[in-house]
Parts: sequence; structure tokens; C-alpha cells
Amino acid sequence: MQHILLVEDDAELCKLVADFLQNEGYQVSSCGNAQKAKKLLLAQRFDLLVCDVMLPGSSGFDLVKQIRQQFKGPVLFMTAQTSVGAQLQGLELGAQDYLLKPLDPRILLAKIKVFLPAIVAEPDRTFIKRHNLHIDQVAGRVFLDTEELRLTNAELQLLQTLLENYGAVVSRERLFREQLTREYDGVDRTMDGRASRLRKKLQQQDPNWNVQVVWGQGYRISHASLAGGDE
Repeated sequence: MQHILLVEDDAELCKLVADFLQNEGYQVSSCGNAQKAKKLLLAQRFDLLVCDVMLPGSSGFDLVKQIRQQFKGPVLFMTAQTSVGAQLQGLELGAQDYLLKPLDPRILLAKIKVFLPAIVAEPDRTFIKRHNLHIDQVAGRVFLDTEELRLTNAELQLLQTLLENYGAVVSRERLFREQLTREYDGVDRTMDGRASRLRKKLQQQDPNWNVQVVWGQGYRISHASLAGGDE
């Protein structure tokens, strides 16, 4: 099911639009300000963002500026700001459309259907995402929240493998074969060193992340808020 994030501070309008889209077969999460929206976008995977511009605190424009490196899906602004300047600003931020209120939900649905099929046909497999940790596998960059995490190539390779197997133990033998191209001899601590350095860098920005050395087995990555490996 395609997942839409709706950011709208008018509670009545937000419920109306969310209920309508849910009845059309979409999963909808909603919130009323940019701060909560940012947390949701970093914690979960969404296919499309519908965002008001005039929000309490930070504006919808500010939100999109902050999350655009991590969120690559379509953005639709839905707002009462009718000036040409505001519309241009929204489109220049990379929004797919700028919809003016009052808006018939059927028009919003039609716009959503224009942009979501491409995501279904060609899913984006270039990102690994768990909670607030994101890897851009094409660019070889890692982000914790909105801050870039500087890793060596060896640390990045280890992190990718651990996140792809989140919650499970990845054996030393596998890591030695795949990442060091040699067999584990039972005493080599090269991978322990990499795991230790990776853990330190993660915890400097978010102490809830941990790279565990599981005695006699291998390594496992976990986050304190993701019990059991759930997102």
C-alpha cells in the first residue's frame, strides 16, 4: 500500500483529506507542523508528501528544504497562499505541483495518481533507511537525521551489510569473505576494529544506535527505539 504523509495544521481539513485518501486505498499518516513531519519522514518510508505552506513554527517550504536530501518522493504543496511568488518558490524547491485552497479532494487524488505510478513501476532501491539513519548507496553518503556521518569505505561497507540484515547477526565468516576477501582464521580482529569505530561514530550523533559484537557469532546493529527490528 502506498504511504502518504499529509502535513496540515487545520485539523478538520486534515481529517477530511486523510479519510478521503484512506477510502481510496492509500495509507495516510498526518501531522500539523513541520517538526513532527520531519521526525516522521526520517523514521518511516513515504511515497508522497502533501504539505501545507503556512504551518506553525517552520513553514512547509522550510520543511522541504530540510528533508529534500533524504526524501526523494514527490511533493505536493496544498495552500491558501495564492501569490505567483509563493507558487514559484514551491516549484523551485522541487515540488511536483502547487495546489490552491479551497481544494476539492478529488482534484488532489487526481494529482496523486499522476505522480505515484512511477514509484510503483520503478521502486527506488538506491537507499537503505532505518529510523533516522539513511545510506545513499549511489553517492556513498550516510546521514543521521540531517547530519552527514563521515565514514571510511570499510565502515560504510560494514554499515550497509548490517542495515540490510537489521536485527539479525551477520557472521564474521561472511564479513571476512565478502569484505576482506579472505577466510576468518579465528583470531583476526580486523572486523572487531571496524565495528568498534563504526559504533563510536554512530553514538557520537545518536547514543541509541549500537553495533554489538555477539560472542562466537558475529555482529548486529540495533537502535533502542526499534525493538525487535521493526521500523
